[in-house]
Amino acid sequence: MLEIRKAAVSFDERDMMGLERIITDTDEKETLWFLKKSIYDRILRSQQGRLKSHLDFTNPIERFKKE
Repeated sequence: MLEIRKAAVSFDERDMMGLERIITDTDEKETLWFLKKSIYDRILRSQQGRLKSHLDFTNPIERFKKE
């Protein structure tokens, strides 16, 4: 799951050509694949190690009492 915040993704020439191709084409499967590989996966990799889950804490009640 992604953290909800602003993110920037850079494209190289190959990515830009792929983006141009899916915009002018009507292949939905290829469009979804491009979005997943070129955008979602990059943002996910950039956020790995930063996300925290409430389940990561051993005892959430104790943590709440301390705060």
